[in-house]
Amino acid sequence: MIRRLRRKFILIASGAILLILVIVIFCINGVNSYSNYTESISILKFIAENNGRLVFDNHHNQNLNFHITEELPYEIRYFTMILDEEQELFLTDYEHIAAVDTNDADLLRKGVILRNKNQGYVSNSDGIYMYLMKQISGEALQESFTESAFRTDRNYDIEIDCEADYSLIVFMDCTNRIYRLQRLRIFSIIIGLICLVMFIVLVSFFSKIAIKPVIESYEKQKQFITNAGHELKTPLAIISANAEVMEAMDGESEWTQSILNQVRRLTGLVNDMITLARLEEASEREEMPFEQIAFSEKVKEVAESFRPVIEQQGKKLNLDIVENSIINGNEKSVHELISILIDNAVKYCDDGGLVHVTLKQQKKAVLIIENSYANGANVDYSRFFDRFYREDTSHNQEKPGYGIGLSMAESIVNVHKGKISVSYHDGMIAFQVTI
Repeated sequence: MIRRLRRKFILIASGAILLILVIVIFCINGVNSYSNYTESISILKFIAENNGRLVFDNHHNQNLNFHITEELPYEIRYFTMILDEEQELFLTDYEHIAAVDTNDADLLRKGVILRNKNQGYVSNSDGIYMYLMKQISGEALQESFTESAFRTDRNYDIEIDCEADYSLIVFMDCTNRIYRLQRLRIFSIIIGLICLVMFIVLVSFFSKIAIKPVIESYEKQKQFITNAGHELKTPLAIISANAEVMEAMDGESEWTQSILNQVRRLTGLVNDMITLARLEEASEREEMPFEQIAFSEKVKEVAESFRPVIEQQGKKLNLDIVENSIINGNEKSVHELISILIDNAVKYCDDGGLVHVTLKQQKKAVLIIENSYANGANVDYSRFFDRFYREDTSHNQEKPGYGIGLSMAESIVNVHKGKISVSYHDGMIAFQVTI
C-alpha cells in the first residue's frame, strides 16, 4: 500500500512536470519558429516590393518586421528570378549570393512551380531557401531592368514585353536559420529530458518526506484496527458466554438468539478487519510464505464445497477449469480468495440463476467467477473493492456480509502481485483474477 502510494505520488508529480516541460518547450520552439518565419517573409516582401532589390532609401515610411542595420545587406543572402508567362526562366540576379548558378535557379524554379504556392520553402543540395512570388508588369520590369537591377549573361538579347505579365520570385537562403532552429529544438528536448530525470530523482528522494504524514496516519489506522479488534474480542466472548448461560438457565428465547446472532456477526467483522490489516502488513513487508499450489485442484475443491448451498437455493454451478495450473502463492490466502469470490457470486446471483467458474492458463493463471445479475446494468462497479461498500446502500441484513470481503480479495491479489477487476456484460457480473 505504502509503496503503491509512493509510486503513484512520483508518477503524478513526474507527469505534471512532464506536461509543463512539453508546453514550455513547445512554446519556446513555436514562438521562435513563428518569429523566424514572419521575419523572413517580411524581408522577402520588402525585397519584392523594391522589384528584387534590398535598398533602404524609403524604409522609414514602411512598417517593417525586422531590424535594419548597415550590415543587413551583407548578412542576407538572396537572389531574384523573373519568369515569363510560360513560367520559363527569363531573368536572374545572383549578385547577392554565391552558391547559386543558372542550373540551381532552374531546379528551384521547378520546385516553386510544383508547390504551386506564392510563398514557402524549397531546397537543393546546397541549402534551404524561402521564396516569395509576386506578379510584376512588363512596364515595371522594364524600369527595373533599365536601372540595372538584373545583371545576367542574357542581358544583351533580352526583349521585355511591356504589355505582358511576369512573375518575380525572391529567394532567401535560410539554411543557417533552419539549422539553428533545429539545434534549438534538439537542445531544448535534451535539456527538458535532463530536467525531467533530475526531477524524478529528487521527487523519489524526497517522496518519503512528502508522504510521511500519510504513512504515519495509515500505520496508526492499521494499528488501531488490530488493537481494537483484539480488545473487542474479550467483551464479545463475555457477551456470548453470558447469553449462553441465560439460555441454559431460562431457556432459549428470541432475545438470547438475537444477542448470539449479533455477537457472531460482530465477531466475524472483527476477524475480517484484523485479517485485512495483517494482509496489508504482510504485503508491505513481503513476509507471507509462498509455495507451489495446484491451482486447478484448489479452485475445484472450493467451488465444489459451495455446490450443495447453490443447488439448495435453486441455482446452478458450472465449472470450466483447465488442468494442471500451478501458481506460486500462499495456500491459505488463495483458498480465502476463491471462497470470497464464489460466496459473493452466490450471494448476489439471481434466483434460478447461474454461477460460472472458469480457470484458464495463459502467461499467468486467469480465474473468472461470474454470476447472473439482471439488475446490474446501472451499478457503480468502480467502488466494489472499497471497504464496507455494498451495492445495497441500505446495508440491510437480507444478504449477509459486511462489505469488506472484496477488499480482502483485492489485498490477497496484491500480495500475490496479481490483478483483479470486475465487469458486467450480457446480464452477468464477472470478477477476473490474474495471478
